[in-house]
Amino acid sequence: MKIGIIGIGSLTLKLAIRSARAGYKITLHNPQGNSLIRESVKTMGATAALGTLEQAAAADIILLFLPKDDLESVLPNLPDMSGKIIVHTSSLIFDPGSLLSGITHGMTYRITVCLIPEAHIVKLFTPVSLKPAVKTTAHTNRQELFFISSHKASGNGIRNFLKTLDFLPIDLTGRLKVQNTAMNLKSISAPPAGPFADQLN
Repeated sequence: MKIGIIGIGSLTLKLAIRSARAGYKITLHNPQGNSLIRESVKTMGATAALGTLEQAAAADIILLFLPKDDLESVLPNLPDMSGKIIVHTSSLIFDPGSLLSGITHGMTYRITVCLIPEAHIVKLFTPVSLKPAVKTTAHTNRQELFFISSHKASGNGIRNFLKTLDFLPIDLTGRLKVQNTAMNLKSISAPPAGPFADQLN
């Protein structure tokens, strides 16, 4: 399987290194200039190489890290992405129990979905713990990565991919749907507000 990486951040770089170690063929493209990451790519071995935007986008899975200001200049230049799995990696998550502000309201995620609606976008979060570290077993010592996906097969594919890289993937899609439903029900049942509210009581 081929992995394309567009944009370099701490998470995409970590995914690239682990993917190369696992034997995947990696093509990396940095819109800010490939020369900035040339030395890092050399350390990944023979399965990793720098490439053009089109070459990175031709992979089976595309890992995306782009600042908001770069999205509108880079994404429209992608080839046809129909059915492609694109993993959006530009956000952190501090509380898996409170997802709406970090996912559905995430500006870069919303722009990505709007610009390439034909692709299957999987949102990947790096968990950041604000609590003191605790001792873990060998099983739970793997780094957790949270993700959501509106396309079940793509979500399953990313879960399996992350497992091969020795991550512990956690699918939050169902929890997000429950939270969305609860929020919608709350808005429906909430009493009206405004100058006419008293007249309705």
